Amino acid sequence: MAHGTGVSAATASYHASVLRDAGLLSTHRLGNAVLHTTTPLGAALLDGRHGSAV
Repeated sequence: MAHGTGVSAATASYHASVLRDAGLLSTHRLGNAVLHTTTPLGAALLDGRHGSAV
């Protein structure tokens, strides 16, 4: 995530934590890799459906 966005690993980790704490992102470990996916609420906000998702 850090490499793809051009920010430091620490910054990407911080932002992922904030999004995860807000219920917008889900994080899973796969061996040495970490997979971040949007939650249904996060996807609804990205799609502009935030009013109907709550």
